[in-house]
Amino acid sequence: MTVQLPPIRKAAVYVRSTYWGRAPLHASSDDNEELLLRVVEGHCDYDLFYEASSYKRNEAAMELLRWADMGEFDAIVTRHIHSFGLGIKFDWDTMMGLMMARGIRIITPEKVYSRENRNDMTYLEFMMRALRDEYEIKFGAEWDRVTMSYRLMKTPVELMSFFEQPSGPQVIEFPRVSGRDQLPGEPS
Repeated sequence: MTVQLPPIRKAAVYVRSTYWGRAPLHASSDDNEELLLRVVEGHCDYDLFYEASSYKRNEAAMELLRWADMGEFDAIVTRHIHSFGLGIKFDWDTMMGLMMARGIRIITPEKVYSRENRNDMTYLEFMMRALRDEYEIKFGAEWDRVTMSYRLMKTPVELMSFFEQPSGPQVIEFPRVSGRDQLPGEPS
């Protein structure tokens, strides 16, 4: 269960217990912390973010996203992709935005997800939809368990625009329309 880590300056380690009722995903927060620390210890600096139960609370996840968006972390380490499920209330747009706009990697003990690998992005998008559907099946369409309290400072489109920003103000001239009165100050 060893993953090859890319160069990382600092990682955010998201620790919480997982009680999904599924044998491979069921683990206490102590078990998860021990496993995650084995992944990053000695490789990079890290900060721990503890979530008691993301079923009803998400303060640690929101704090993690806020600091990641400000450039504090190069990677987010978690037990598995499902760990973010209820913790960020399936706001995968924020998570995908951090990956695409900031280049932040998501690391599990089994895999390093990054924007350079198209298969990773496809898998994460699939998981986003599957977990959202599972949440709706379990709790209904009303997402009232956890409130989202953080959004990216800028969207990936604003940060990675393909269009060049003008260096200064631009004058836009419109064609003259016949039959219209001339406005005051308008050249003839």
